[in-house]
Amino acid sequence: MEKRLLNKALRVVMGVSLFHLFTFSPLPARADESIDLKALYQQIDEAISLSPQYVAERERQITAYRDSLQAEKNAEKTILLAEKLFQLYEPYRNDSALYFVEYCISLADSLHRADLTGRFRSLLAYQCSRTDKHAESLEQLRLVNKSALDKRGLVDYYHAWMHVCGEIGLYTQRETVRQRAFKQQDLYRDSVLMVAEEGSEEWYHLEVDILSARKSFQDALAISDQWLQNVTDGTHESAYAAFYRSMIYDRLNNHDQVCYWLGKSALDDIKCAVMNQASLLFLAEHLANDGDTDRAQRYMEFAKDCNLTFAPQLRNYQVNPVVNIVEKNCHDTLTRAYWAIMIAIGVIVLLLIALFVMCIKRKKQK
Repeated sequence: MEKRLLNKALRVVMGVSLFHLFTFSPLPARADESIDLKALYQQIDEAISLSPQYVAERERQITAYRDSLQAEKNAEKTILLAEKLFQLYEPYRNDSALYFVEYCISLADSLHRADLTGRFRSLLAYQCSRTDKHAESLEQLRLVNKSALDKRGLVDYYHAWMHVCGEIGLYTQRETVRQRAFKQQDLYRDSVLMVAEEGSEEWYHLEVDILSARKSFQDALAISDQWLQNVTDGTHESAYAAFYRSMIYDRLNNHDQVCYWLGKSALDDIKCAVMNQASLLFLAEHLANDGDTDRAQRYMEFAKDCNLTFAPQLRNYQVNPVVNIVEKNCHDTLTRAYWAIMIAIGVIVLLLIALFVMCIKRKKQK
């Protein structure tokens, strides 16, 4: 996909957090392997109907950690619990995620842990950037004491810079700003790869990005194979890998595999009550383009409701799919209405002709 949506997907959805409660059978690794999209869509439909149960399970986990946080007296253990709550809220409710990562910053400051303060500021910057708060993201990143960061902190720091630079480059209307932002994004991507452990999530998705950009798609698929083999089904890593595999197949124009891997990722999202939906929204757009507008409309409405729960406004990358699906649905509705009217007119004309013939016959009989 060469259009703007794919560019946004590759830059933005690095931050999609997917937690999973469901496991799957072994995943097809190549385009010539058989897939059953109809069965996959039935699983998604069933998961949507059971969504309240998955939401209740996430709320149960959140409540358990909140209770532990309130009872904990040790400062360092409190930070760990607060960070866990941030992780639970990160793909679920953005306002609560922001609250707990800011709480982590406050706790780290009180312990004079500049390394933790910097890492949490980087996580806050990334959370702001992925919800279109770019000024707030830059503000936080400029407060980070880079020299105090450990390796994990540097990965989060460079990753946040990479993301916000990509966002600025994507949405600015000034060409000089765009070029400068994308150049900075490339530099920060290199920085992430320098400090990230080979085989880590950051390393895999950036390798897939780079190879896809070079049109080395078979190499990208080989990295994707390794990624899928090194993660456990039903985890954040598994779903993230599935989304990026769909991006490779999108560049290869393999429609069925794109829909399969988007559906695989979306199914996990739903079962884990992830409100920051991306895969399902992109899948809905593909379905609308295929003419399956009823299913596309259902998936779009569910994904839109989830995303509005996560953040009370649609983010930039979510607008185009929604508009496209609505336009496609309206077009199909108008087309169906047009043909219904034409058929009705045809039937009326035939009835009038039949009535006219009958009248002529009666006059001749008299």
